Amino acid sequence: MEISKLINIQRLVLDDNHIERLPVNLGKLQSLKVMTLDGNRITSLPDELGQLVRLERLSILGNMLTCLPETIGSLRNLVLLNVSNNKLKSLPESIGSCYSLEELQANDNLIGELPASICNLIHLKSLCLNNNNIGQIPANLLKDCKALQNISLHNNPISMDQFQQMEGFEEFEARRRKKFDKQIDSNVMISSKGLNEGVDK
Repeated sequence: MEISKLINIQRLVLDDNHIERLPVNLGKLQSLKVMTLDGNRITSLPDELGQLVRLERLSILGNMLTCLPETIGSLRNLVLLNVSNNKLKSLPESIGSCYSLEELQANDNLIGELPASICNLIHLKSLCLNNNNIGQIPANLLKDCKALQNISLHNNPISMDQFQQMEGFEEFEARRRKKFDKQIDSNVMISSKGLNEGVDK
């Protein structure tokens, strides 16, 4: 509980410990911009998480989360959210209020569907949802998320045909190709897997 006195702390890195829960007064760390809790034993996050309004990067990879608090929608400055390798069955509707979000990683969970509000994330560039139970994605996702350049859906029930028939697919594909063409033009080394990411399963 004493951690709440560190009111000027901007980075909190607690990876690979045996942490099972976070103190409810975590919300007092009002200067926090980066928090990583990868590789712990956290099963839930306190609602007070939503008070960390300056948070830009939050990674809780490899824990035992079964849900995310609705208050996560208060994190309007969040740019990166990584909740991969947990036990999440869904993402909260409020995630659509994380307006600054550019990268959402939720690989290796049990997610069956995405909230329609995810279409509000107009700055979202990368959406990674490999190894889940997703059979379809919101109909307007590709049309509304105009910054989206990469979507990864390997090992999900959704079919490639379903994906390609979505409204906005052609524009999404053009952005995806432009991104990789730019990387190649810049002599950036990328793996062949990287070239395939985005559309193929």
